[in-house]
Amino acid sequence: MVKALAKLKQLLGEQAAQWYPEYFERVGRMPGANRVFRRIRFAADKEELADYLAEIRYAFVFASLGFQVEFEPSGQKGPDLGIARDDRRAIVEVMRFRKIHPGPPLLNVSDVSDEDLVLPTYGNPVRDVRKALDKILAKFEQVRSLPGIIAIWNDDEDLEEVETQVAVCQICNDVGRGILSLPSGLLFVLYGSSWVGDKQLYCFPFRPLDQRYETWKAEIEMAVVSDHVQRALSPSTNTG
Repeated sequence: MVKALAKLKQLLGEQAAQWYPEYFERVGRMPGANRVFRRIRFAADKEELADYLAEIRYAFVFASLGFQVEFEPSGQKGPDLGIARDDRRAIVEVMRFRKIHPGPPLLNVSDVSDEDLVLPTYGNPVRDVRKALDKILAKFEQVRSLPGIIAIWNDDEDLEEVETQVAVCQICNDVGRGILSLPSGLLFVLYGSSWVGDKQLYCFPFRPLDQRYETWKAEIEMAVVSDHVQRALSPSTNTG
């Protein structure tokens, strides 16, 4: 953990890293924490570090809801997280959408009149849905027959939750037409980003969920990430 913190401070700076000792101490109580700390220790750059921090962010989300959380429960080539609660187990495969395409140019409204003001095009829905769809499909192999969740953290500001929802709908439509097959255990896509609207976390199911999984879905969506993190850090849930 100490070496992972040192790498984090090296990449992010002392000020940005000031909250992480408390976070890492909590992570250290989870089985397999040494595996994610090792990856952080050898992170090549900020982008790779952010990938690993997304796993920790989602570990906190589930810990806040009373799940037992384990990192890499099947080893390095397996899913990122294993979770257990309500006599149910599931795996969580985490991915992060990195910023790939440049956004619209900054607009200096002081340089143009109201008549000449034209807002630049925002995003590219067809491209962004395709990106979300391809990323989700790439994780099917990890889920297979296990009850599984694909958790996306989005750092691409051109892409929003609606593109991910449309991608899930397209996959479901292709399954209905016999073009694709769903892993038998796949439950839903969990989507989050730094943007907070009416909520911050969204769950998009691939199939009807039984009541226990519906409860999981509702509990995940009812709080923002910062609330989940603070609850995971509180003494009442800080047990493993």
